[in-house]
Amino acid sequence: MEQLRIGLPPRDASNPVSRLLFGLAAVVVGVSVLAVILFVILPLVGIIVSAAVGGVILALAGVVMMIPFLLVAATILIFFSRSSARRHAAVRAQSIGR
Repeated sequence: MEQLRIGLPPRDASNPVSRLLFGLAAVVVGVSVLAVILFVILPLVGIIVSAAVGGVILALAGVVMMIPFLLVAATILIFFSRSSARRHAAVRAQSIGR
């Protein structure tokens, strides 16, 4: 059953050359994992976070820029909702058929 094992041999390699090769392989794997984290994962996370923060800032800016429009629209709606601003029955257009 021992000869069917797939993978690296156990860590306690007796030959110093094989220990050196396993150490070098571990260093290469460690450096490559560190490089992937530094140069791929962190920039992607930075892009995603900056896009999210930028979207929040844009949404807040849109809400702040809508405040004058809302004030003007509310003022106009309040003005037209008064009874004195409505057209009276005498001012309404008469139908031609009468």
